[in-house]
Amino acid sequence: MVAVGDSAEVELIFSSGRRRAGKLYKKATVTCNDHSRGNFQIGLKGNIYNNPDSLYPLTLSEAGFQFYPENRDRELKIEIKNVSQEKLKLRLVTTPGNMVKIDFPGKEIKPGKSKEIKVKIDKSFDGNAFKKSLTFELNDSASTRYSVPILFAKAKPIKRAAKPVKPATASIKKSKSGN
Repeated sequence: MVAVGDSAEVELIFSSGRRRAGKLYKKATVTCNDHSRGNFQIGLKGNIYNNPDSLYPLTLSEAGFQFYPENRDRELKIEIKNVSQEKLKLRLVTTPGNMVKIDFPGKEIKPGKSKEIKVKIDKSFDGNAFKKSLTFELNDSASTRYSVPILFAKAKPIKRAAKPVKPATASIKKSKSGN
């Protein structure tokens, strides 16, 4: 509950799941007991890209950060490259709180140049699985935003090998004839 005149931060999570690339628009209803305002909707609009290297005006070397217990102490990196013809400034908009430490290149990136975003699990993190993201914005004319997933899972997904197919065999029995 939020008191009159006060404000609060609300986390709205959208998971693309196995959705194909393309434009999206999702709505969420905010229930409000202020009768002068009533309930209202907020929207989430964007594009889903299946191949992060096809983004513009930046390209990303990876689609996100994936942590598991065995790499929990490692620092993971994503290279971002400016593929436009203009200098771009980056501004970190949101982070997943105190779960991770982020080394973010908040300065400009010249055309054709690259920088790295580095993420490491915070030492005080309790180890529960999470799916979060960091979002950054560019100073281009569209104020382009990128949301990069950060995942911590209890274990790596098991890759199951396909069962080998046995070649079909036929047995032919010769009949014994007395002829």
